[in-house]
Amino acid sequence: MDDVSSETDGFPASLFYVTLFNILQGLFFSLLLLVFLTAQFSSTVKRTRTWFMFIGSIVEWCAAYLILFGHQTGDRPPVGLCAFQAAVIYSTTTFAPSAALAFELELFINLKALVNQTGRLSGKGTWGLVLFPPLVYFIMLIWVVTVGVSRPNQLERDGAHMFCHMRSPTSSEEPTLARPPVVSAVVAMLAGFLIVIFSVWNNVIIIQYKKKMGVSQSTSTSISLLSTSDLIRRNSFVIALTVLGIVMAITSFSRLSDANPAWNLALTGVPIATFFLFGTHMDLIRVWFCLSASPNQTTARLAPREQPAIRLVRIRTGSILTAGQSH
Repeated sequence: MDDVSSETDGFPASLFYVTLFNILQGLFFSLLLLVFLTAQFSSTVKRTRTWFMFIGSIVEWCAAYLILFGHQTGDRPPVGLCAFQAAVIYSTTTFAPSAALAFELELFINLKALVNQTGRLSGKGTWGLVLFPPLVYFIMLIWVVTVGVSRPNQLERDGAHMFCHMRSPTSSEEPTLARPPVVSAVVAMLAGFLIVIFSVWNNVIIIQYKKKMGVSQSTSTSISLLSTSDLIRRNSFVIALTVLGIVMAITSFSRLSDANPAWNLALTGVPIATFFLFGTHMDLIRVWFCLSASPNQTTARLAPREQPAIRLVRIRTGSILTAGQSH
């Protein structure tokens, strides 16, 4: 039980595609890690805990596909290494959508609090949203490692020799829903559909609130609650990541036995979209290039007589700050 299942040798591993895959995953791993660390240690960049959780899940996504680095061509990798990568990949398939759902749900709760002029999400509620995605991740990780080590004949490198996965068993004795690829796909799809629902709901709340403020506003003080560019970013994020995740989840139900390097390269679409939607904000760019802070980067408040118990800083994609909440 030292090696994974024997692999078809009809497809010669293309070093070009394997190298390109590694470069893209490694590049956006580094860029997203830079975004994460900048927000963590900079005093001028403020983000929520769920934002950190989501960005961290995509950093982990990139790292998961680099575990087999050095063993992608040539002799078959050890079963332990292959089982570990397969487990991390399937766990990440559930981790990233769960983190995105927590991120979208926190936005929904805070928007409702703003509109209803109630208190913000409690500390326990915030930590509940933050801890839920890692819990799903580790449950999936432990389960897939156990299955992979006990059934090494189901482990193999994919046809393009880029990473390890679990192939479908030849017999029909094992229930379909008990297979790690199917379970991770189902969880990702459910999370994706919930993300779409809450995203649409959030947009309805935002549009209604902007209309209300546009009619009732009688002072010179204005609240910049999600500008048009912010709405475009958020909607682009939901469309790009959710559709990509659902398509990948659906295709995982069928066994792709043939080499498909182009499809594997599409897996880099998640970190690429995440970086360009979340890592290109001006507050991050100012820190990287040592630029001075924008004079307009101030806290926006409601008129004193209308001010509820919640304070909003300009809402960037994934940055909702309430009173007493640094990130």
